[in-house]
Formats: sequence, C-alpha cells, structure tokens
Amino acid sequence: RAAEVAGATTALAGLHVPARLHNFSKVASNALKEAEKLMDEFSVLEAEAVLSKALHKCEGSHSGPRGAAAAAKLREAPIFSKVSGYGTLYDSSRSSLMPSDMELAWKRDDAELYIRSATGASWFEYRLVAHIDAPLRSCLAPLHERDLIREYQPIFLEPHQDLMPPQPNHAMVRTLSRIMSLKIETIFELVRVANRDFGFLVEIARSDFPIEGISMPDLPWWGRRIEVSTRNIWMPQGGKEKGTVLISNARVGTGAPIPTSIIRFIANQLANTILSNIRKGADLALTPGSRWHDRVNKDVDGFYKDLAAVEAAPPER
Repeated sequence: RAAEVAGATTALAGLHVPARLHNFSKVASNALKEAEKLMDEFSVLEAEAVLSKALHKCEGSHSGPRGAAAAAKLREAPIFSKVSGYGTLYDSSRSSLMPSDMELAWKRDDAELYIRSATGASWFEYRLVAHIDAPLRSCLAPLHERDLIREYQPIFLEPHQDLMPPQPNHAMVRTLSRIMSLKIETIFELVRVANRDFGFLVEIARSDFPIEGISMPDLPWWGRRIEVSTRNIWMPQGGKEKGTVLISNARVGTGAPIPTSIIRFIANQLANTILSNIRKGADLALTPGSRWHDRVNKDVDGFYKDLAAVEAAPPER
C-alpha cells in the first residue's frame, strides 16, 4: 500500500517545486493530525496512506534538510508508531494464505481443517477454511453484537465484557465459558481492518497485546485463563458467486502439556463448534425479526455500513 501511494506521488515529481517553497513541517503536522483523526475511528489503512504520502514528500530527493527534519518528526510521533504497528499486524494476516506444514484433519465439500502441534507442547494451531452461505454482514453480526452471545452460544456463562470503551473495529474483550467441567477465561484485543479496494476483512484476536491504560482482571482461582492468537480473513465471494469465504488461523495456549491425541480431539471439536456457531449466527442475522437482523438494519455504530462497502468490491474483482 505504501508503495502505491509512493508511486502516485512520484508520478508528480516532474512538476518540481523548489524545496524552499515547501513547508515540510506543516506537511508533517497536518499528516499527524489527520492520522490521529482516522485512528479515532480505527481506520488503519487510511491513516497509513496519509502518513506514507507525507513521509514520501518529506524524504523526496529535493526535500533537503528541512524535509529530513520533518520526516524525523513524523517517524518519532507516537501515532506513527501506533499506525505502523497495526499496519504490520494487518500485513501478518497474509501468512494465513501461505502453504504450511499443518496436517489435514478432515475435508468436506464446504470446509477443511488443518492441525499442528508438538509432542509435550502446551499449545496447538489450526487452520479452518470454510464457505459460509451468507453475506459478510450476516457472518459478522453475531460476533459484533457481543451482548447477545449467550442467546445462541450457551457455552458462554455471561455476555462478553469490554475492558475499555469499544469501537466497531477495535475492542479489548473478556470472555468466560464452560468446557466440560472447566471454566475458561480469555482476554484479548480484537482488531478489524477492512480492505475496501479488493473486498475483504482482516480480523485478529490476540492475548499478547499492550496493556497500558487497561485494568486487567485478576486471574480467577476457580478457572483457567488461556491465551489465543487468531487471524481471520473474511472474503465475500467474487463475480456472480454468493457467500463468504473464511480462512481462520489460530494458535491456542492450553496452559499445560496435553497429549497429541487429546489436542487433535480438542482442535477438531473446537473448529467444528466454531464453524457451526458461525453458520447458526449468520442464519439468525438473516432471519427477519431476530435481534441480530434488527441490529444490522439499525446499524447504530456504522459497522455494517463499512461491511457493505467491503461487500461491494468483490463483484468488480
């Protein structure tokens, strides 16, 4: 993306304006203000494009010392580091599309599951690839409306808790569920980045995140807190095809070594449960009169409008 912005700017280089006529400090200040505003809405790609364009201008071949100073101002700003960090996180999702050494656990007409674990390890990884016969908005509605989670997933003991005021594309979330006789707690940062040009949504849930300014709950004595690291790519079908393709890569920390045979059983059960819940939730969101269908139509926070923009791109692929 930065290369595309840089290329567009380079195309204008022939219209050379002497460096002394440029106010590079103002270019940097305006870019930082615009990036701050965009990140208030957690628009990562848009903020990245603004900073990239300003940085290219300040570091251009004719920018001189004042341009270099403005570029340093950009790079040293906290918002630059924040946008760069989330941009890198977004880019990391491409690993979900790469070949891996995971073993095929099962394959059906509409889904495949791959698993990887190590002997004696306290973690396992899986990759779930599935086709959901529903539009993107319906797939995400049950996941976005976290206060309704228990109405269709009774495995959770309470509605998901936000640890800070949430945004449509960013939240800090605590969940509490019961698996067999165990109470399982997860705490994670939820990050969503929409690519409206190609038409897909990257969704990341990670337990390893910066905790500055967040009041973290104490580890409950009666249960187990597990770590999650999940990267989902939600991609509406292109052309005349309908539905949404989900590619989900996850690494789950179990907290203690578990035999490989049991890990495979847990991973298989987990993936099947996740897939079943996604399809069940999508059906609920498509059902007129359901609470999820009503939430999509009301679109209080504008989340579904953004998803509609993502859905609009695939037919043009």
